[in-house]
Amino acid sequence: MKRYLSLDLLRGLSIFGMVFSAIIPYGVLPAWMYHIQNPPPDHFFDGSVSGIGWVDLVFPIFIFCMGVAIPLAGRKKISVAGSKSITGQYVRETFERFGMLWLFSYLYVFLNFSTEQGWWPQFFTLVGFLLLFLFYYSYGKRFSIRKVFVYRGLGMVAIIALITFGHFAFGEVISIYRSGIIIFLLAFLYLFGALVWYFTRDNLGARFLFFVGLVIFSAISIDLDLQPKLYAVKEIRWFFNMEYLYFLMILLPATYIGDVVYNRISVSGEEEFLKQPGKASWHYYIVLALMLLYIIWLMVALYKGMFVENLVVSVLIPVIVYFLSSGSVPWYNNQLKLAILLSVSGALAVLLEGSVSKSPCTIGYCLTTAAISVYFLMLLDFIVLKSKGSFFVRIFSGAGANPLMSYVTFGSFLMPLFKITGLVYIYNAAYPAGYPWIGVIRAALVVLLTMAIVARASENKIFWRA
Repeated sequence: MKRYLSLDLLRGLSIFGMVFSAIIPYGVLPAWMYHIQNPPPDHFFDGSVSGIGWVDLVFPIFIFCMGVAIPLAGRKKISVAGSKSITGQYVRETFERFGMLWLFSYLYVFLNFSTEQGWWPQFFTLVGFLLLFLFYYSYGKRFSIRKVFVYRGLGMVAIIALITFGHFAFGEVISIYRSGIIIFLLAFLYLFGALVWYFTRDNLGARFLFFVGLVIFSAISIDLDLQPKLYAVKEIRWFFNMEYLYFLMILLPATYIGDVVYNRISVSGEEEFLKQPGKASWHYYIVLALMLLYIIWLMVALYKGMFVENLVVSVLIPVIVYFLSSGSVPWYNNQLKLAILLSVSGALAVLLEGSVSKSPCTIGYCLTTAAISVYFLMLLDFIVLKSKGSFFVRIFSGAGANPLMSYVTFGSFLMPLFKITGLVYIYNAAYPAGYPWIGVIRAALVVLLTMAIVARASENKIFWRA
């Protein structure tokens, strides 16, 4: 089975958003251009602020993409195995991938010396980026297991040597507390989500009960403030955060979407799967417009605290979308049923909780962003159908197919390269003081360049895999 292009595209857009939001001008843009709980100009965290903005969507969308991918990869392995049980193999490979992701969350941090002054820290940051190829490159079937083991072993030895060198030469701190928090969190989400999916893959009812239990547990732990209490214990927070469990409220519904997509592709084939929306009537265009308007409504209503109105709209619009689509795009019925459940329950949770925020994480935030992710994936099916092969689809789906590389290329490759070559002066000059929106354009262009570099690597079958 080939890759599901819409999923790669959605993942690529979310990574673009992660990197872009980290390098836009600091403190001078409107509040909706940042995490809502970290408002400008000082960006001090204020957990009492309610609302979500576009920046608060990129991480849950990435979690959603991970959840959809779990069944796509898992069912492919099961189909190859046939009648043979692969439980032991699946569990072992799940823990192996968790370990590789967990390790990556440390390695790319320890190998980045680019914040230090001078040419040599930039040079060795580039060396560290290249060494990650040895350890995370997807060698494929062309290489024997023995060769892969040797190359990765050499890579790890070289990585350890460079980290040690960086510690003594540049004062790089080596600590269990210095991980890349996003990758670190994703590693645990993958571990829990992949295991839950596998053992409930043929029992949707059991998975739903697990999900309901998770929501109840989250409600109780949030009410008791368990997350901040545990996070305050330094010896615990380096490896466990209660939010690992909260964000499963996004990932587990996504595994259902992954099952639905896999079944559709298995029955119709990928090409036919992508052509299906093209057979739709004019109702489909109304459905697409309503999906987009509903997402915009959610952002505005939640930002302005219109929780009662949001509950009403979150019942009406998804139901209208479902009935309009049932005749024109019936293959989306299961996705839209889940979207209705998530939209309504998310709006109800927001109303009961009295606020919505990414941090501290609320149930309404998780359920609502999961619903938004479902709608976005369906919208991108249409874009892929109409624009397959376009620059936009090629760049973002190519980068989305290579998420580890996409996430670190700007900070570990492009920026050190700018500093070594002197291009950093042009980069800095491209944001004249007093013109923050020019700084936004600059950020968008350099992240687009990053995506293009990774997409080119993907087209040449150069992938990093955990």
